[in-house]
Amino acid sequence: MTASAATRSVSVLLAAALAVLLALLAPPALAAPATVDRLSGDDRYATAAAVSRDNFAAGVASVYVANGLDYPDALAGAPRAAADGSPILLVQQTALPAVVKTELNRLRPGRIVILGGPGVVSDAVATQLRAYTGGSVTRLSGADRYATAAAVAATFGSGVGVAYVASGLTYPDALAGAPVAGSGKDPVLLVRGDRLDTSVAGALRTLRPQRIVILGGAGAVSESIAAELRTYTSGSVTRLGGNDRFSTSAAISAAVYPDGSDVVYLANGYDFPDALSAAPLAGRERGPVLLVRPGSIDPTVALELARLGASRVVALGGPGVVSDAVLNQAAGRVEDPVLDDKPVTTTPVYTDEMAKIAAAYRTPGTSRTGTTAITWARTQLGKDYAWGGAGPDSYDCSGLVMRAFEKAGRQLPRVTRDQWNATTRVSLDDLRPGDLLFWSNNGQPTGIYHVAIFTGNGMRLHAPSTGKFVEEVAIWNGNLLPFGGRVM
Repeated sequence: MTASAATRSVSVLLAAALAVLLALLAPPALAAPATVDRLSGDDRYATAAAVSRDNFAAGVASVYVANGLDYPDALAGAPRAAADGSPILLVQQTALPAVVKTELNRLRPGRIVILGGPGVVSDAVATQLRAYTGGSVTRLSGADRYATAAAVAATFGSGVGVAYVASGLTYPDALAGAPVAGSGKDPVLLVRGDRLDTSVAGALRTLRPQRIVILGGAGAVSESIAAELRTYTSGSVTRLGGNDRFSTSAAISAAVYPDGSDVVYLANGYDFPDALSAAPLAGRERGPVLLVRPGSIDPTVALELARLGASRVVALGGPGVVSDAVLNQAAGRVEDPVLDDKPVTTTPVYTDEMAKIAAAYRTPGTSRTGTTAITWARTQLGKDYAWGGAGPDSYDCSGLVMRAFEKAGRQLPRVTRDQWNATTRVSLDDLRPGDLLFWSNNGQPTGIYHVAIFTGNGMRLHAPSTGKFVEEVAIWNGNLLPFGGRVM
């Protein structure tokens, strides 16, 4: 073999070895984005009818009917409807909306069950309902919301696996818990903030649950009630709660669906009707209901979405209730933060810097600034993107990163490429929360155009691009450099 041939052979071997090394350092492929769907109508009554029409066949055994302007009776009735495989339709106190009449005509149920007394669904409406079934029209009701929930719970019989308990003074915790209860054919009971009503205590004595689960924190259902509940079961009394309604919905999902779920439902955490009508469906399909803001997803919910790994994400209500941006973000349909808005000219490659970095790479030391930077950056979620923005009301990608680490006691440069130069290289396999991720249009530092903060579990926090907002979403794999930056 000649010297030149030997040199070529060595070069080929080195190139092959480098290719293997870069492949090992390349970011892992992300799961395909989930499909997205939306269940909605022109108003709450039409949305409930749409949920029923798209998911329940004609000739169902029963239909449950509740007042669309208040939540307690429908919340308590949702597990019963889910257990029966029945839809919930919403009505006005004294009238049947036309869209509900149309859906009842299609369903022709074997019977109709009204949730609540004449004060919430009038006897006149009950009379109208008789025209849509060949069976009975009955009520499950009590003197108040607590007694109505107790009456619904009594239909589950003695020896239920779990009795769920939620505040009857507000709806978010029970909203997330009702589908879970329905999927297990278990009841939801409503309580006041500081005591058990006689009707609830009576229902618990009848149910004799194997265990009791409280939905929400001590601010929603007090510790004194938790102590009293222990007298009604031979099993445990546990609590599923978070710091707020959003983190509580994530906690409920994580506890009940530890192995993930094929479908997840998104509901507006500040309103109840759309999620109420979908609760029986979510219970039947064994999919959690996660609460979101109209235009953003809270970090705890974003992390739960990533953990669940659902193949289908369904928004409950129209875009004014759960925006398209939120729906796509939840489904992992994250597009390139720059390329989807305007073309980026590929920067010529004059030297292979990434190969040099890979050859000389050593795992960097740890940093204590990243967690603090993430904590502050999460307080900016939902704020607008603006080119050149560095707070307090809007940000671009590098402006957000700069401010986050400034709050953590580290001063980074203002420009994205300078932030690359100011940080220590870390491979994607060695990433820790608080490390920086960089995207490049030519695979080299010279082409860097975007930066984000890695928050763990395959998630990033960033200010994406024009018309969007600060968000915490799954990492987009395209154009991602195989090395990030650690702020030391």
